[in-house]
Amino acid sequence: MNLNSQDIGKLGEMATLFEVSAYPKPGNVHRTHDFDNMSYEDFLVSSVCIRGHLEQVAAKAINYYPNLLSNIKVGDNILGAIEDTNRLVSTNTNLGISLLFMPIAAACATMDDDASIKYLPGTVDLIMRNTVVDDAIAFVKAIVLSKAGGMENKTSKYDVNNSNTIDELINNNINLYDLLQMSSKYDMISYELTNKLPVIFNIGFPLYSELSCEYPLNDSAIECYLRILSTTKDTLISRKYGDEIAEDISQKAQEILESTDIQTSQRLDALNKFDEYLHENKYNPGTTADFTAASIFVSLVDKYSQSGL
Repeated sequence: MNLNSQDIGKLGEMATLFEVSAYPKPGNVHRTHDFDNMSYEDFLVSSVCIRGHLEQVAAKAINYYPNLLSNIKVGDNILGAIEDTNRLVSTNTNLGISLLFMPIAAACATMDDDASIKYLPGTVDLIMRNTVVDDAIAFVKAIVLSKAGGMENKTSKYDVNNSNTIDELINNNINLYDLLQMSSKYDMISYELTNKLPVIFNIGFPLYSELSCEYPLNDSAIECYLRILSTTKDTLISRKYGDEIAEDISQKAQEILESTDIQTSQRLDALNKFDEYLHENKYNPGTTADFTAASIFVSLVDKYSQSGL
């Protein structure tokens, strides 16, 4: 069954709401824990802001796939989501999610009755490779507008803090795929979008899909989050505190998975202690949260493309 652009927008919004509401999601904002500069409600607002842009990018993909891929302009909707969020929320809540969700939403819109979700990574790759310079420029503007954390610790040829970057992108004809490929050595979302979604499709999506058939959605989301964190160093932690700390946090997540079982009091105690440790040290695995949300999004699309919305 085909999903229309409105369906895809709804499912994307649902995925972000399921992710941020998951309790207790160690080290991140959730329904019982805010940060000093952002609240649970800020993320609810951000979920509302992203939905319209998911609908727009999906509608463009329906119109332009497969012959006019450069017209999809995922960058416009990434920037648009950040602009809309910035009017209502004073801090960065959804840059990573917007970057992941827009090409995924566009790819989801190309699925017809005979298409399988297994083709989604290849379609995302095709869409990303056919982005244009304007997409890269829009993304740079989105980074600057969102004031994304930890950017000062990483530099590249096209540094977002350099006033000449946009001119250089134009002069060198650098599209969004090219730009992310350059940062993929140190940024896991960049790597994800230039390597056919390995974390989402090999870890998050299949795990969440399996668990959500047996366990409550909250427990399924937390388990997905822990599994991703245990196997993938969090980019935001690495940027702010270094790879050694990021590796240690991944190891702590792995220990929880190995020593406790899902939906037990022992698991809840371990999660609460881990959550407290991360918050006390201001260790925020934000990239892991983005991957979790994207995994839930793909799972919801897979489910409802088969059964209807």
